[in-house]
Amino acid sequence: MKSIVALSGLLCFASAFQIREIINTQGNILEFAEPNIVPSLRLLNSKRAAVNQFPYQAGLSLYDGGKMRWWCGGSLISTEWILTAAHCMTDALSVNVILGSTTRSNAPVSFDVDSSNFILHTEFNADTVYHDIALIRIPAVNYTKAIQPVRLPARASSYPTYKGKIVVMSGWGRTAANATAGSQTLRYGNSKVIPNEVCARRYSSSSIKAGKICTSTVNRIGICGGDSGGPLVLANSKLQIGIISFYSHRGCGTDAPAAHTRVTSYLHWIRANTGLKLKKKKFSWV
Repeated sequence: MKSIVALSGLLCFASAFQIREIINTQGNILEFAEPNIVPSLRLLNSKRAAVNQFPYQAGLSLYDGGKMRWWCGGSLISTEWILTAAHCMTDALSVNVILGSTTRSNAPVSFDVDSSNFILHTEFNADTVYHDIALIRIPAVNYTKAIQPVRLPARASSYPTYKGKIVVMSGWGRTAANATAGSQTLRYGNSKVIPNEVCARRYSSSSIKAGKICTSTVNRIGICGGDSGGPLVLANSKLQIGIISFYSHRGCGTDAPAAHTRVTSYLHWIRANTGLKLKKKKFSWV
């Protein structure tokens, strides 16, 4: 993708950076730099996911109608809706969605969906990567052991910051900073939520607002190209609290924190655009 450098006063900061895995029509992997930020996940010291370990994980192969294809992640939130990042969808005319598999090429459920079924946040800002959230409507799926919706937070008058909580990232992104392609098998790694004010010191207050949630990068486990839009869930409950959004322009192998869209900031938006109802206090789709 492309990297973006924004100016704040006299300070130059990385508002967001990503390298999206792009595949041309001949099936060759290309590194395509995009002007607008497109962040993603890298699980360098990650583990291979077991079958049915992440039944909510979706894989998205996106197509711009020309020669370019790229890969992102998403999460199943109901029988007909995938939650992902807006920056994944901005140039796409169609997407192939896979569910129920830990490998890209062996999915029991696969749908081709065109852009009339995409809903991007109308205030998504590609420069600051704010409001980085989108929805994809798919044909209704049947739940199995391999295909289940992720849990979302219940609606409430206030929400925790999740500071210090251990979270799990999962995706098919690159497993090394210098890799030329994403992983063919689903992988995962753990991280910890850090305060937004700490994260803003590495980026800017215009990128790290209340609608973002940040995680530390320790032992080179963090985000990189290929997993943008994937789920960030609490390790102890598998509750989705984030959508993978961006990392530092310094690259995947650094200790810079990663930023994600904070799901609790967008529960009303999700409900308004899907018609799904979140009960208060206890999570449930009605």
